[in-house]
Formats: sequence, structure tokens, C-alpha cells
Amino acid sequence: MKHVYALLIKFAVIAIVLELVLGFLTNLNFMAILYVALTTTLVAYVIGDLLVLPISNNTVATLVDAGLAVFIIYMYNYVWVDSVITFTSAVIAGAIVGIAEWFFHKYVYGHVLPDRRRDRI
Repeated sequence: MKHVYALLIKFAVIAIVLELVLGFLTNLNFMAILYVALTTTLVAYVIGDLLVLPISNNTVATLVDAGLAVFIIYMYNYVWVDSVITFTSAVIAGAIVGIAEWFFHKYVYGHVLPDRRRDRI
């Protein structure tokens, strides 16, 4: 259950950030932004939070998650026919997602990965 809660929190935060940023800077509709948020959430959770965070630290995992967010957001230009997401928009959204991830990793480190040493973050 702890992973379900973590995924729901991560999805909510990413969806809000992407709705605010991409809703303002692009022509994507609400459902398209939710698809981008869902994809970003799932990929970043598995790679950044479950694979990278346990073997590194918060800074590295945050950079990985922000980079993944930029990549996934920008790649949706090739998935969505009518979308026009500029690289600048993707970087802005990824940077804000990265800021949110910094705080989210503290939650994951303390509640989802409780057997880890707490002095690494």
C-alpha cells in the first residue's frame, strides 16, 4: 500500500505542475496533460525513486527525475499529433517537477524505504 500512496501523491503533484505550466504554455488539453503526467509519474517512480534513490542520494535522484520529466514531456510531440511542446516549455515544466521531487524524495526515503539510513538526505 505504501507504493500506492506514494504513486498517488507523485501523480497529483506532477499533474498539478504540468497542468499549470503546460496548460499555459502549450495547446494541450486537460486529458493530454493527464496522460503526460501519468507517463511521467510511472517512469520517474520506477527509475528515479525505486532504482536511483536507494543507491544514491536525493540530489542525484532529483536530477534523474527532472531529466526524465523533460524527456518524456518533449517526446509527447511525437506521440500526440496536434501537440506543440517547445523544448523551453519542457525544461520549465521539468525544472518545477524537479523542485517538487526534492521534497517527494524525503517522503519516499522516510516512508516507502524505511530501512534506509536517514542521514543520506
